[in-house]
Amino acid sequence: MSKLKKAMSLPVVFSLVFAAAGCSSPSNNASTSATPASGSTTAAATQNADASKTGEQNNAKKTKLIFWDKSEYVKEYNDSQKERVAQFSKEFNVDVEYVAIPPADLKTKLLAAVEAGNPPNLLLADDFVAKQFVGNNQLVEISDILKKYDFREDSKKYAYALEGWFEIPVYHNPNVMYVRKDKVAEKKLELPKTWDDVKKVAKAINDPKNNFYGLGFQLGGGGDSNGRIENLIRTYGTDLVDKDGKVTVNTAEALEALKFDTSFFTEKLTPPGAITGDDSWNNTAYLNGQVGIIFNSSSVYAAMRKEKPELLNNTQIMPWPAGPKRQFGSGGGTVFVMFNKGKNIDNAKKYIDYFFNKDFYGKLIEKLNGLAVPVLNGYENTEFWQKPENKGWFDASKNIVPLGDPGPPDARASQVISEYILPKAVQSIVVNNTDPKKALDEIEKNYKRVYEKK
Repeated sequence: MSKLKKAMSLPVVFSLVFAAAGCSSPSNNASTSATPASGSTTAAATQNADASKTGEQNNAKKTKLIFWDKSEYVKEYNDSQKERVAQFSKEFNVDVEYVAIPPADLKTKLLAAVEAGNPPNLLLADDFVAKQFVGNNQLVEISDILKKYDFREDSKKYAYALEGWFEIPVYHNPNVMYVRKDKVAEKKLELPKTWDDVKKVAKAINDPKNNFYGLGFQLGGGGDSNGRIENLIRTYGTDLVDKDGKVTVNTAEALEALKFDTSFFTEKLTPPGAITGDDSWNNTAYLNGQVGIIFNSSSVYAAMRKEKPELLNNTQIMPWPAGPKRQFGSGGGTVFVMFNKGKNIDNAKKYIDYFFNKDFYGKLIEKLNGLAVPVLNGYENTEFWQKPENKGWFDASKNIVPLGDPGPPDARASQVISEYILPKAVQSIVVNNTDPKKALDEIEKNYKRVYEKK
């Protein structure tokens, strides 16, 4: 656990420089085969025959690719990506700088780089982070790449925006509810299926004197807290925006949902650090045996399999709960984007081809134990995804609602998440004793500022 936590704390930069004795400078052909690892070796050898005659010229032609990636909670992901980047660097004679950045820091660093006119050539990030760069003409159009691969239809929703096609789906991130079934059994209760059940169970198993709390919910920066509050509001019957992007959040049902979420914190069903906890905070709290219920991706599941098998045996993985009126799945997508001010777009496209090599891609996804579910067709019926412990994750990826649903799939949906509008409203109620109606009015005001420019 400590190694994983440490790996997430700071950006990790791998500058990979190879002599690449077998390759010359890469071709600028964007239509490289989807399996270049098998098809490019012969070409590389041919290129080497020419390049060996003029070594100095070969070095002069060497290009650089700057690739920013999010650091995943499952360490194996970045290790595999680092190894793949090294192979690409050597095979195509490209100097690659691979930077793994904690998700909580990625937006700030991206905004600074874009403002300075020096964005990375290639970015792999959560959909809601990437989408905020669509509306201001920062990204490369990628419809040609989408046509090259057999994407699942439900994967393409991450690529689509009103402005066009700018995001390349990489993997689905389904979220589930983790419940300490041993704690629930001790109280002779049923596992929670609704939001009311969640609170009932949390109150029953809450034991602050022994540093155990019913809920591992948080209000700090990140997508987890926003996703929980939005899901709660929607299950109470209110959409935050309608299909045309008109803000519809200010309803009596939304007010009740906001009060309900606030009660988790005011009734001390969460640890003290929950008020400022970020997206990795709830992972750590659950893995340390401090909380009884969290909502998260399979990063927690993968960590338990590796480090906490006893905790995994005492954990029930369940769908997100139903509200008084509706029930929704949860999750998101991870995508590739390329910035149009990047200085090496051709090699960025070439690496995307290299990444989607069938063998590498399939094995990478499997290593993540459900954290990532394939966006390409042809994997669902493999032995790995048909195993009972994995099939549920794949099925959960089919029910994820699009970012900003039911509103338009554009950068506005990303912006309201990145500004933490919903968590800040609940924080204000909990910390400053703000009237819940005023907090809801503030949510409406901020949503209109983004969606309706008011």
